[in-house]
Amino acid sequence: MALWWATAIGFIICLGFILGSFILAMRKALDTEDSSRIDPIPSKPEDTHQSPS
Repeated sequence: MALWWATAIGFIICLGFILGSFILAMRKALDTEDSSRIDPIPSKPEDTHQSPS
């Protein structure tokens, strides 16, 4: 019975490492600062209107 508990706890720890590595990789790959750098929030109200074309 102790072997089953050790196996289950080890499996949960391994899943935690895998999930943690995946989340870390996603957070580094999907940089949230890029959205404001590429498409900045307008600082003046008149910047929100598009120019007529």
